[in-house]
Amino acid sequence: MATVNQGEVDFKTNIADKLARHIDVYVKENTKSKEFNQDASDTLPGGTTRAVLSQDPFPISFSGGRDAYLTSLDGHEYLDFVSEYCAGMFGHSHPQIIEAIEATAKSGFVLGGPTPKEGELAKLLVERFPSIDAIRFCNSGTEANTMAIATALAYTHRKKVLVFERGYHGGTLSFSHANPLNLPHQFVYGIYNDIAKTKQKIDIEIGVILIEPVQFAGGAVPAAMEFLQFLRDEATRIGAVLIFDEVVTSRAYYGGMQSQIGITPDMTTLGKHFGGGLPFGAFGGKRHIMELFDPRSPRGIVAVKPMTREALERTNRYGEAIRTGLREIFAKSSAEATIVGFGNVIGIRLLGPDGSNLGRLFYFYLLSKRIYIGSRGFLALNLLHDQEHVNRVLSTTQEFADEVLHDRAYL
Repeated sequence: MATVNQGEVDFKTNIADKLARHIDVYVKENTKSKEFNQDASDTLPGGTTRAVLSQDPFPISFSGGRDAYLTSLDGHEYLDFVSEYCAGMFGHSHPQIIEAIEATAKSGFVLGGPTPKEGELAKLLVERFPSIDAIRFCNSGTEANTMAIATALAYTHRKKVLVFERGYHGGTLSFSHANPLNLPHQFVYGIYNDIAKTKQKIDIEIGVILIEPVQFAGGAVPAAMEFLQFLRDEATRIGAVLIFDEVVTSRAYYGGMQSQIGITPDMTTLGKHFGGGLPFGAFGGKRHIMELFDPRSPRGIVAVKPMTREALERTNRYGEAIRTGLREIFAKSSAEATIVGFGNVIGIRLLGPDGSNLGRLFYFYLLSKRIYIGSRGFLALNLLHDQEHVNRVLSTTQEFADEVLHDRAYL
């Protein structure tokens, strides 16, 4: 019979007690968020319009934001490391974005015809991405992936789409579980980063290979170079269209992940950080594919220009500093922590006798210190984060380790 480790039992009890106390503080400090969630639930399922925002006991709600900070309905100011789930590269209320929106509102929008600004934005994006010779705009990353798949299938005259388990390309293209909302394509499921198992799924009937160079919703897991090269080679061999979903990874590298690793897909999809955070998406690719669309917005131009190579490299350095600091802090505290991510995105998974509660406790602990991260354990930096913000999240994590994890000395 296995013996009971009393230290482990005590640790689990201690974590559960601390979590319960932090949740109690959270509820007491956010009564307006609770009331709003209850009221909104009458007309919005769960009180939100996005599943990622749902959390127990209720999600925190915000009344506004400035720079790298958010203000909750209850008047508390938080240092924002969610960055609108990667879509917010410019912080909040960026003056240039506001100026562009106001100018557009005054001059008119949805004019029913082409405008010069569309062409200017197209040129800026085509210059950045090696795979894009021509581009079309849409309203979201989900729509961009939807249109890119349809375009590629029309080009190849095939019906099968190779996707990957735990991949996420929008609410109608989610492959982490059986999703009744998924589009009715003939999906074939490969295994991310597993060449041998994925190779078994590839045949001449596949017209599209769709992949995220980093599976963000799947845990911020980067694709191995050899795996992406394998997909590039296989797509070329069978005549399929390789699509890189760079809705997230394009926030870290000037020309997307493709420019960083030197592997060029046939098509690329982009998301709303290139629209200044407003509804925006884009899909583009090689000219011979995009010619299928050959019928002969200002804020996007404003949003693209500040995202210089130097600015992105700076936020990436801050991201690496946070990843390195977190690893060091948790290593010294004997915590079993997995710190992953890329560029300016960080994924955190805390493991142990009660790993899920430990991760939830870390989330509520940071909230109590007015630092807002993703409840599933991620941070996304934007262009307005600076060294002071990096220091703050690391020093607060050190406080968490000192207050909570010292009890793990028995390990």
